[in-house]
Amino acid sequence: MKSSRLADFGLQPVSNRFLTKGDDIEAPRFPLSLNIREDIGLIFIDKPFPIEELKPRYNWLTCFEPEDHLDDLVVNILKLPNVTQNSSFGAYSFKDDSTLRRLEKLGYGNTWRIDPEKDLGVSDECANVETYQFFLNKESAERIKEKNGLADVFIVRHVVEHSYDLQGFIEFVKSLVKPGGYIVWELPDCERALINGDCTTIWEEHVYYFTEYTFVSVISEYNLEIVHFESVPYALENSLIVIAKVSDKKTAIEPSRTAVDLEINRAKEFVKHVSERKLLIRRKLETLREKYGQIAIFGAGHLTVAFISIMEISDLIHFVIDDNPNKKGLNMPLGKLEILGSESLYEKNIKVCLLGLNPQNQSKVIDKHKKFVENGGIFGSIFPHSQYDLDNIL
Repeated sequence: MKSSRLADFGLQPVSNRFLTKGDDIEAPRFPLSLNIREDIGLIFIDKPFPIEELKPRYNWLTCFEPEDHLDDLVVNILKLPNVTQNSSFGAYSFKDDSTLRRLEKLGYGNTWRIDPEKDLGVSDECANVETYQFFLNKESAERIKEKNGLADVFIVRHVVEHSYDLQGFIEFVKSLVKPGGYIVWELPDCERALINGDCTTIWEEHVYYFTEYTFVSVISEYNLEIVHFESVPYALENSLIVIAKVSDKKTAIEPSRTAVDLEINRAKEFVKHVSERKLLIRRKLETLREKYGQIAIFGAGHLTVAFISIMEISDLIHFVIDDNPNKKGLNMPLGKLEILGSESLYEKNIKVCLLGLNPQNQSKVIDKHKKFVENGGIFGSIFPHSQYDLDNIL
């Protein structure tokens, strides 16, 4: 499949590599370039970071996936033809536990999930989905099938976008499902971020940047017949949900030239928008620093890392705020930016604070720090087109 270069973001840090204060070492950095499949318009990282480097170094690091829609998702799963209380519900990772618990609560108790240690041989407590894929092969699939049997329904939430071998991953999942059974895929919908030129959608742990069209196009290549599709709205990014039936017939979709051109043009506009915003953000922050003094950013996660690094503004940010006790006192993976608690807003007399945490939590931070606003402080979101977008507020 022919692909071409879409963008080169240069060296980017591993965003989960927090550093101890006083460390002489720096977080590892690797080249990050985006390519695009010319046949369907799918965006992907050209050379993914080494998996061993992505593995978290701290066991307290967590990931949160959107779950407000899960009750409705379970209802849709249970409406599928031939799904009964005797059906077997399998799942890929810990991200699927909350869905399995919902099924069990409704009386569908034949559930199982891949055990990283027993089924894949992954015993490192820090290892996550980035590491599991090392061990997806015929041997591990046979062990899982022998232990659990084939699933009538198999759930895979927020994993496929991490895959280094997309074909191998899809085939592995298919091998755990009965003929005529279903795979429930859930993944980030990148369309809005691409339209808005939101650079924070670029994350070294996400190899693929799917939209509705590109994901449907991809899985149709593997004899998966789509029986349910929706994009569930969320503040940060929508969740694509695709339920596909394992079919014995060819399901590949003939590419639509109009649809592919739309994907490619949107991708190119995204790169252009990010480049333009990079200049505007620097000018704005330079003006704000000159007028108000030190600038802080709230949220010590990968969204903040992407914004600071891709926008190249670490020299304009003085410190990062996060009340997670595990992060306080550490340094960010770039610019040796110190992570302080929210009390630093007042102690350091900050007047401008960018919001780099998930947009659905930004109102909570503003409400909690009304005193900061009353004292003349200004919050501005790093996410374009959010209600607190710094382009509109600052």
